[in-house]
Amino acid sequence: MGPGRVFSDVSMRDLGLIRRFVLESSITGCGDRQIVDELVLAVNEAVVNILQHAYNNEPGKIEVIVACGAGVIRVVLLDDGPLFDPTTVPNPDITLPLAERPFGGMGVYFMREFCDELRYRRDAGGRNELTLLKRFGP
Repeated sequence: MGPGRVFSDVSMRDLGLIRRFVLESSITGCGDRQIVDELVLAVNEAVVNILQHAYNNEPGKIEVIVACGAGVIRVVLLDDGPLFDPTTVPNPDITLPLAERPFGGMGVYFMREFCDELRYRRDAGGRNELTLLKRFGP
């Protein structure tokens, strides 16, 4: 696959470390800073969702794997939280005036907007495995 790193006892204060890891692991293989920055934003949203929903705002373990090649950056996030498939979450109604929209619910929307594809599965160890794909190049 590519470089991987396990972040133990992750909390919101560690988001910068994860963003930096994804940036540094993908910029050399991609070379397009805007594409990488969009992917980093999507990963940030995914990690926030994991921390809030899988770990109930308590520190938890997240494994992050990054691979670049064949015009695609692939980021895999693995967590030990309860089963949750974000690819089944419906998009919010962004046509509503801001004051009428429910608070939150934009994380998966932003993941979809900043990535070319999201994939989810339960891995062999029973962990949530979310893959974010971003295409680059000609």
